[in-house]
Amino acid sequence: MEQRLNCNFVQDILPNYIEGLTSDITNKAIQEHLATCVDCRKALDSMTREMQETKGMKVVQQKQINFLKKIKRKQWKIAGINVFISVIVLFGALYFVSNRDFPVSSTNVTISQVYQMNDGSIHYSVSANVKGYISYISRIFPSGDGESEIIRIYEHRRLFSNQSKGIVLLPEKWSSLPDSNANKEKTVIYYEGTDKNDKIIVWMKGMDIPKATAEQEANYKNFRDSK
Repeated sequence: MEQRLNCNFVQDILPNYIEGLTSDITNKAIQEHLATCVDCRKALDSMTREMQETKGMKVVQQKQINFLKKIKRKQWKIAGINVFISVIVLFGALYFVSNRDFPVSSTNVTISQVYQMNDGSIHYSVSANVKGYISYISRIFPSGDGESEIIRIYEHRRLFSNQSKGIVLLPEKWSSLPDSNANKEKTVIYYEGTDKNDKIIVWMKGMDIPKATAEQEANYKNFRDSK
């Protein structure tokens, strides 16, 4: 009975012994017991193999986990790249197929009917050879000691449009000198196209232009009265 109890005790702590968790005194007692007990030696061998196999399985499992993590990271990376490409394609498609405003080059713009009214205002007309409908902007900007009136035209269309061009005549324009909203004198009026170097001078201070006829003065009066 004493031997059975000793064997039970030894076999209970063999896992700790195999892991090196027992003290030196306990190790000595276990080794003395193993030297005389066949059953406990067999139990030691069996436990050692099982624990080695378990450790091996843990290593394999960890390798599998690491492999799966690597695959998952790669899948996320591929998914991210696909999303990025999809966004680029979408914005590219919108860029090419959506309607946007494009500045009209001065080569497609004609300035005509430039003359001066009795009150000093400058009259001019603008026409453009464009695709689709257009928007017309006239703004005043500081320029040295005076001010500049800059005219811009934008055509609303796709980047690559198969629409045919057509002449569009904009409403005639009277520009007051000086500008009614500022104290500075207006010194130049010009059309600006695709960039600052793409321009047409409509009027500049000191430029010799025709005076308005009586009929043109009457039209100007009608225009002011209608405002």
